[in-house]
Amino acid sequence: MSIIFLHYFLTSHQRSKHLRSISLLLAVFFIHACGFQLRGALDLSQDISPIYIQQNSAFELAREIKSILTTNKIAVEKSESKANTQLILLNEAKSSRVLSVDANGRAREYLLSYTVNFSIKIKQAEETKDSIMLTRSLLFDPDAVLAVANQTGVLYKEMQRDASRLILLKLQARAKNIAGKKDASKQGSASGQKEVLDPQ
Repeated sequence: MSIIFLHYFLTSHQRSKHLRSISLLLAVFFIHACGFQLRGALDLSQDISPIYIQQNSAFELAREIKSILTTNKIAVEKSESKANTQLILLNEAKSSRVLSVDANGRAREYLLSYTVNFSIKIKQAEETKDSIMLTRSLLFDPDAVLAVANQTGVLYKEMQRDASRLILLKLQARAKNIAGKKDASKQGSASGQKEVLDPQ
């Protein structure tokens, strides 16, 4: 009897193990099919590599950007003259304002804002300035001031992380736009030369 029970237990255990494996594989498949990407994974073109980053006082933001670039195998150049792309983090600012109050007129909810101003310079193209502003709402609990302070730090860090991704996406879009104009110019020149050499 015990042998039969042991055989049944092992069989059911193996069956559940196989089911868990299949479920895991299906989950990975559906996540991949939905276009899910790990944090830090962006579709960055090697055309923007290497990049020179002038961080000024935005140390944490520059660190986030460099981490994403490393994940995407984009080289970061220490010399400005050797870089194809220059990213200049001009400044960043954090602010907060009262979003709502309770019946006694005390602040109940705050709106946190994070703004970063930056410029992009790609070789043989004009420098462009841009900015990103992100916001998050924060509930204030007067009985848990320390927890609120910690949550504030977490939200600012989250906005900084999101800003780093948005900056690189804007940089990528700018690079593609410049590359598209160059290709169109080359095609136009080639078409003009063909008409001169082979007139109708």
